[in-house]
Amino acid sequence: MKVILLIILLLIVLCWLIAIPQTLRGKKDNKYVVTYLWRGKRKKLTYMSFWQAYWYRDWLNMVDWIVIILSL
Repeated sequence: MKVILLIILLLIVLCWLIAIPQTLRGKKDNKYVVTYLWRGKRKKLTYMSFWQAYWYRDWLNMVDWIVIILSL
């Protein structure tokens, strides 16, 4: 049980660390652009704050990991 919790915590930390450069890469002028694919279409969201874009990107990364794990 401890091993499973440790793996989950490591995946969450990995998502947090990966989200930082992904968010900074989307910086345009004073805005942060988050792009993602949804049902085959590219979607764009624009945020004025780094933290809003960061947490949204982090949420997208966690959803990606959940989909990958459930498809195994």
